Amino acid sequence: MERGVRVNAEYLGDYLPSAEDEIAAAPALVDSSADYGPCLYLGPSGQRCDRRAVEGGFCTLHEAGATPPASSKPTAKRMAAIIGALAALLPWLTDFIRAIIHLFR
Repeated sequence: MERGVRVNAEYLGDYLPSAEDEIAAAPALVDSSADYGPCLYLGPSGQRCDRRAVEGGFCTLHEAGATPPASSKPTAKRMAAIIGALAALLPWLTDFIRAIIHLFR
């Protein structure tokens, strides 16, 4: 039983393409000054990057493998989430601390 490597690939039977066939089928080199449109990066809030894209579809800042800039200061949303989590866990934490104190008495 044979399977195709590519989706919607036509059946070639036992035909194996040679190196010359692969070179002929390769796309022509694109001019480096070609315009690829805006960067495809979407930020955490859905905002678009305003830089121009390079060949991969993303700008040089958002290329694959690039590390995103780290946000060191806490935001209001993050602080609200932490306070909400602590408020939700407070009854369980007080029971846990009370049990530990009872255990050591």
